Parts: sequence; structure tokens; C-alpha cells
Amino acid sequence: MKTFLLEIVSPERVTFRNQVEFLAAPAYEGELGVLPGHAHLLTQLVSGVIHFKKDGRTEYVAISGGFLEVHPDRVAVFAETAELAEEIDAERARQSAEKAKSALALGSRTADLETAQVALRRALIRLRAVERIQRKPRG
Repeated sequence: MKTFLLEIVSPERVTFRNQVEFLAAPAYEGELGVLPGHAHLLTQLVSGVIHFKKDGRTEYVAISGGFLEVHPDRVAVFAETAELAEEIDAERARQSAEKAKSALALGSRTADLETAQVALRRALIRLRAVERIQRKPRG
């Protein structure tokens, strides 16, 4: 099966670097799929869950925005944050979501509201990534 090199990078670290068969990413204008040999492309990413196939298995990564650069034999994801679903602490993400919801309910200053909205969005994306690996059929 044909593959391409996928590298997912955030300011903190290289989250993933390996050969994959397929990638789907949350692009600015909708989900974008990439197969080996894809045409050159540069696009903005939005916060969401990336998924890719490696050795026939689907893996998930929660990201917070960034850019996707596609070449026929490699793809680079430059994300503000990137976490493999297996590395996410679901309970901590739930607590972050609840804390952000409480801050939004209080509705204090505008800057606090914006921070709470970003925190809530990130926590919910992290939970979505974890839920996807929990729903995967065992095999």
C-alpha cells in the first residue's frame, strides 16, 4: 500500500512522524482528505480532530488551529497544540470543560469570556478525540 510521510508539529514538540496511508484534517473550509500523491497544497487548519490511517489502523490527534502543507510524498501539520488521543487525560479534559462552562456562566469581563470560550473549545476537542478511540472496534 502506498504511503506518505506525515509530520505533526507544535511549538512544544514533534507529536507524530511516520508513514501513513491517509489523512483527514479540519481545514478552514471543511474537512480535507489527503492520499499519497496529492497535489501541492497549503491551507489553514481550524481546531478539531485530525485522523489518519497507519498500518490499517485509524489514529486521532486533537489540534488547536495551524497550517497544513501537502506535497506528493509528505505532509506537514504545523499546529498551535497537538495531542495524540491516547495521551489525553479524559478526566482532566472534562474538568477543564466544566471550569470553562462555569466561567462562561459567570459572564464577567470580555477578556475572561474569550479565554473561557477558547478553553472550552479545546477541552471539547480533546474529549472528542478520546471518545473516537474509545469507540474504535477492538481488533
